[in-house]
Amino acid sequence: DNNWTKTAFVWSSIGYNQHVSPIQILTFYNAIANNGKMIQPQLYKDSVVVINPQIASRASIDSLKKALVFNITDGLGQPAKSDKVVVAGIQGTSSLSTNEDSTKDMYAVEFCGYFPTDNPKYSIIVSINKAGLPASGGLM
Repeated sequence: DNNWTKTAFVWSSIGYNQHVSPIQILTFYNAIANNGKMIQPQLYKDSVVVINPQIASRASIDSLKKALVFNITDGLGQPAKSDKVVVAGIQGTSSLSTNEDSTKDMYAVEFCGYFPTDNPKYSIIVSINKAGLPASGGLM
């Protein structure tokens, strides 16, 4: 992209300048919950379409699962903690600003997770577009 700044490549390595829809994020987290098997999203039970049978090694998936649980139990994701079920998830904030003035100081604050962690049955993504600061997925 010819519009990238000198630092855009570095920032993209940690998720900046990426345009991913909430359903794409949820599909990725569902793959983590399914031990690496990525399934096509569906609104009702019909047939299961496997997009990718293994998105990463089992060791990497297990590490991600531990990190997502730790985030809820001991990290910034504690507002999603439950005394009834163990939740895995993470929150995030992204700038929606472009070169147009209409999006100046606009942010997407998000939380994505799944539960129960030992046998996942439910997943959720919450995405809110917010004007101005403070803007933090951790405060959701």
